Formats: sequence, C-alpha cells, structure tokens
Amino acid sequence: MTISDLKSFQDCIVVLQLKDGERLRAKVQFVDAEYEDIIVDVLETNQPEHYKDQNACYTVPASDILTVHLSS
Repeated sequence: MTISDLKSFQDCIVVLQLKDGERLRAKVQFVDAEYEDIIVDVLETNQPEHYKDQNACYTVPASDILTVHLSS
C-alpha cells in the first residue's frame, strides 16, 4: 500500500491486514509521508507478542499493509 492511500485514515480507527498475517485494529495517529509509515495506537491484534507496552504508539511501514478499512 502506498502512503498516499493511507493519508485519509489519519485520526481514524481502522483494521489493517499486514503481510505477516497480523490483523490489527488501531487508531491512526499520524501518517508520515517522509518515512512512509503510519504511527498507531494498537487496540486489538491477533499477534500481541509484537507489542510490549500497551501505552505506546507503534510504527507500521506502509509497505507491510495489504489492506485497510475503517473499523465499525
């Protein structure tokens, strides 16, 4: 996915499907065009071992994202 595809999702809660099989529900805090990644607050994931601190923000490279849609 390209970073321009993700810009409209800033400040939204989304579901991301990543290349490694992770399905992630997150709030997109910032879409960083310079580094081509997004900064998210993780709300739910099928791979919680990737996230040590539930109070931290995490980066997700745009190139790792297969699909994104708004969470209901």
